[in-house]
Amino acid sequence: MEEYRKHILDRFQEHLQQNFKNYCERHGIEQTDNQLITFLIDHDLMSLAHVQRYTVLKEFEKLYPEHTYHKTHAVSTLANRFSISERTVWSILKYIKSR
Repeated sequence: MEEYRKHILDRFQEHLQQNFKNYCERHGIEQTDNQLITFLIDHDLMSLAHVQRYTVLKEFEKLYPEHTYHKTHAVSTLANRFSISERTVWSILKYIKSR
């Protein structure tokens, strides 16, 4: 089973690299990390929900100590910063914690 996963990952990586290279050539852009992230989102290989969860989590990890470890203050700040509800921020944090 492990061999199968490795094989499929290798093939995925080959296809991704080639398609990204073609995409950059077709659009006349440089192959950068930022362009790769845009490519992944545009081709539905990375969902906006994942981007939102990852960003909120990383920002929370940074803000939480700055707010003297008051979760409510950090959550409120993030909700305002990203124009999302506090409930959404709490849900993201709960989702990440449950994984």
